[in-house]
Parts: sequence; structure tokens; C-alpha cells
Amino acid sequence: MDQEVFKRYLGKMQALCSRGEKCRADIRMKLEKTDVPQDVITEILNKLEKEGFIDEHRYAGAYVHDKFRLQGWGPVKIANMLKIKKIPDRVISRALLEIGENSVLETLKDSLMKKAASVKESDPVKRRAKLTRFALSKGYTYAQIYQVLKQLQ
Repeated sequence: MDQEVFKRYLGKMQALCSRGEKCRADIRMKLEKTDVPQDVITEILNKLEKEGFIDEHRYAGAYVHDKFRLQGWGPVKIANMLKIKKIPDRVISRALLEIGENSVLETLKDSLMKKAASVKESDPVKRRAKLTRFALSKGYTYAQIYQVLKQLQ
């Protein structure tokens, strides 16, 4: 029975991984919803990793690229979301290095300029506070926000 379940779900997970990058946590969650036994889940995950269907480094790199370029997320938010997916810290750090500090600051600057155009606050202190909160929610650090806001003044 377990071998039959293993083969059926392995095929399904291979097809899923072929359509887009997945991490171990994504596959584990999907399999747990279908009441697959834990030992079979572990076996499937190991097989997928061995065959190159899942790769934490490749997943983290793609995740960082997509969230940074397409959604404008900052490094803090990206790192936190990857931690939730149980990606190791060393893998997260390496993936975040690919975007570079200059790109981060440029993206933050563009984002803050767009937001500043829509903020209707006239008091400079309150305006700066709103922009800071916005940038923090996007996942940027205080140091990055301070540096960009100083440039924009």
C-alpha cells in the first residue's frame, strides 16, 4: 500500500515541481493535506531533492528575484517569508546578496517617490513618518529608509 501511495504522490509532486519552483515546506504542506503518512512524505521529499525537482538554493534565488523585482519587497520581508518556509539562514543570505545594496536603494527610492506623490500630508514630520511606515511595511530597514529619505529631501 505505501509503495503504491509513494509512486502516485511522487508523480503528482514531480508534475507540480515541473510547473514552478517549490521548496520542501510547500511540498510537505501539500502532502499533509492529503493525509499521506509522514514516512512516505519524507521519502517523497528526499527523492524529489535527489532528482533535482526541489532545490532550496534555486528556490530562494527565484523567490528573492520575484518578490524584489515584481512586488518591490525589501530584504527584511523577503527573509522573513523565506524563514516561514523553513529555508536555512545561510541560503537566505546568499540569495539576498544577489540583489545588491544599490538595487535595493534604487527600488526603495522609486517606491518612496511614487508613494510621496499620493501622500496628502503637508506637515513634513508626519509626511516623513507615513513614508517611513510605508517603507517598513515593504520590508526595508530603518538605515535604508533614512538614507533614501535624506536623498529625496
